[in-house]
Amino acid sequence: MSNSLQQRLSVWLSVAIVIIGLLAGGVSFWLAYNEAQEFQDDSLRQIATLTNADHLPSDGQRSVGAMDNDPEARIVVQRLSTAPATARLALPADLTAGFHTLDVAGTQWRVYVRALKSGERIAVAQATRIRGEAARDSALRTLLPLIALIPLLTFFSRRLVRISLAPVRALALVADAQAEEHPAALPTARVPDEIVPFVHSINRLLERINRLIAQQRRFIADAAHELRTPLTALSLQAQNLERADSLAACKERLLPLKTGLERSRHLLDQMLSLARQQAGTDSRQPLDLGDIAQTVIEELFPFAERKHIDLGLERQGKIRIDAEISAIHMLLRNALDNALRYTPEGGEVTLRVRSDEGEGIVEVIDSGPGVPQEERERVFDAFYRVPGSPDGGSGLGLAIVRNIADRLGGRVMLEARTDKTGLVFTYRQRLSSPLPR
Repeated sequence: MSNSLQQRLSVWLSVAIVIIGLLAGGVSFWLAYNEAQEFQDDSLRQIATLTNADHLPSDGQRSVGAMDNDPEARIVVQRLSTAPATARLALPADLTAGFHTLDVAGTQWRVYVRALKSGERIAVAQATRIRGEAARDSALRTLLPLIALIPLLTFFSRRLVRISLAPVRALALVADAQAEEHPAALPTARVPDEIVPFVHSINRLLERINRLIAQQRRFIADAAHELRTPLTALSLQAQNLERADSLAACKERLLPLKTGLERSRHLLDQMLSLARQQAGTDSRQPLDLGDIAQTVIEELFPFAERKHIDLGLERQGKIRIDAEISAIHMLLRNALDNALRYTPEGGEVTLRVRSDEGEGIVEVIDSGPGVPQEERERVFDAFYRVPGSPDGGSGLGLAIVRNIADRLGGRVMLEARTDKTGLVFTYRQRLSSPLPR
């Protein structure tokens, strides 16, 4: 069957109307047929009631109806005491009072017997063929209007389905006419109540798409702005390198160029990481936070060693969450990298993994300058850096962390250390459900 809702409704309504119409017609025919038979029985009873033995001819028989055209198309009235030899119907003389259906000379007759006060009995008989034809004709007359009504109901049901779904087709036209760069919410006026929740869902989706488009536009604008400055600096440093008149001057001017290239490479890596996370797919699996933290520590230990930072790991057994390995690895790496970059030489950074109240918790505790209270939400914006921060950061690390946390259903926050100067980065996510035994 077609996937068209309109066609399905039309077909099934038509089938239902035809089936119900045929059933109703069959019941109506059966009731009318039986009613006609009962009416004819009443006629036989009335004739018997109005007939007196004195009104019968000398042979005790009388015919009512067009006997000349059809011998069976008549009602026969006769005394049961009449000799079978002279009777038009050879009825048994011992019939009891009431209705009987008898086969007489190959023809079935419906017979009503009435006992008179004198003791005589009168039989009123009619051929069942004639009765059946009359009953069928009467029943068919009641059936014809219903049969004629079935195609009309089928036609109007299809028209009503088409009219009822017209607002849905109009809504589709409105959706097709949406501007690609800024889709607007679909109207709910004149939309059937059953479709309104679906339209609301589409509008919420369009709202998310608009936010995503705005975010991408802002990201592109910020990326262009952030790339313009280092590229301009690299161009100037390259020009200064050209003007060097000695090998020593070349080496001296080459160091800033290498540093600028490293910063640009780091910025591009962070931008690509953020873009991949925003367009990533959800392929979660149970994993141990402690194992991922151990891997991140090993990767960033050389950087901490160059700055003489005391880098440590504290883990509390197996802490399992449902997440993407690449995503949670990037989250921990960016959080730890951010702490190492802003912690001065000789400081300390601790990566702690624990659980509490059904949640896996990762904490990165540093001894750096910290982040002012009013800046702790803004630092999660892409390309934003706290005023006065040392050079070297891209302003994307915490933005990537927030994006990953939102996608995994986790939470991130920044708090000041209570024991000394520094910052505590915290990520929380529900633990994996235990496997059924």
